Amino acid sequence: MAHLRPIAVWIACAALFGTIAEVGIAREKIGVEIVSVGSGAPYEVGDGLQVGTQYYIDRDYTIILMPVELDGIQWIMTGNDDKNAVGVDFLVISVDKPAVVWIGHDSRGEEEKGGLPPQWLVDGYERVFDPDANPDFVLGSTDGGMGTFNLWKAEFGKGEIAIGGNAEAPAAGHGSNYVVLVEPGVGLSVDPESKLAATWGGLKAAR
Repeated sequence: MAHLRPIAVWIACAALFGTIAEVGIAREKIGVEIVSVGSGAPYEVGDGLQVGTQYYIDRDYTIILMPVELDGIQWIMTGNDDKNAVGVDFLVISVDKPAVVWIGHDSRGEEEKGGLPPQWLVDGYERVFDPDANPDFVLGSTDGGMGTFNLWKAEFGKGEIAIGGNAEAPAAGHGSNYVVLVEPGVGLSVDPESKLAATWGGLKAAR
């Protein structure tokens, strides 16, 4: 019967790999806390954003498209009633290790659709979405008026992170609030007053 052992091992391995393929590989998590929300709305920390996930606390819109690189990422469940919020520190979160923060910004509020993003987003984050080079790096939504969130990102050190209001000047054209995604960073030193020091290609290679 010894000759049957390799077959048994093969069957066991096939079952294991099938299970992994079905449930996916767990993403590394980071400790995220919401320190303050300018409106006082009860924002929540979500464990894993996926297609089908409701992403606002006050609307039933769900994600219908997202980059595979971000599948299962932690996120802040913001409120769409705050879409016209202002201030450079409207939302403050705290992370327990260096983090990459992604902002999903209403595509209507960007130049391609005649809008303008807030200055804090332009100054502090790098837009990863590019209509020519990277047109699919977006979050698709059941919010038919918006269609997609364009993705921006920046890296921060451990501690508190201030995120501005969706309508902070010179923002224009938006109709929905942003969503915030958070994942562990790679320990890069970044000046919070400047653009992200590392390129997308460099960070992707470091995953």
